[in-house]
Amino acid sequence: MPRLDNVRVGVWRDLQSLVGALERSIDDELRAEWDITIGWFDVLTTLQRLGGFARPLDIAADLRLPASSISRRLDRLEEEGWIKRHRLDEDDKRAVEVELTKSGRRLWREMSVSYRRAVQASFARHLDDDEIDDLQRIIGLLNE
Repeated sequence: MPRLDNVRVGVWRDLQSLVGALERSIDDELRAEWDITIGWFDVLTTLQRLGGFARPLDIAADLRLPASSISRRLDRLEEEGWIKRHRLDEDDKRAVEVELTKSGRRLWREMSVSYRRAVQASFARHLDDDEIDDLQRIIGLLNE
């Protein structure tokens, strides 16, 4: 295993900073066009990817977030009518499934165009296919 030196620490800090800046840029685009944060869009995307229904724990796991951190997002999305919660067990208030509503699906489809445009402008246009392959390989190594 390579020794943790100043170069590796510097690369780590640069990566943190870059990812944060890219997320803020994409978030700014979504807020400007939709008045919706990337965090809300991420929840809608996860629900879409999981077939329109998921438990909060599964949403949190997909987003790699602590379960407690998504409850506020779910509250706001439900207030807007984009998701709906269903209690699975009347005796257990934690047993809940989240459903992406028809209006939530429509919003996700329309926002996806803006999201993809922002990802292209902030990230993808800077990398060729070989560089994307390299990033996928590196991400795979870090996920081990």
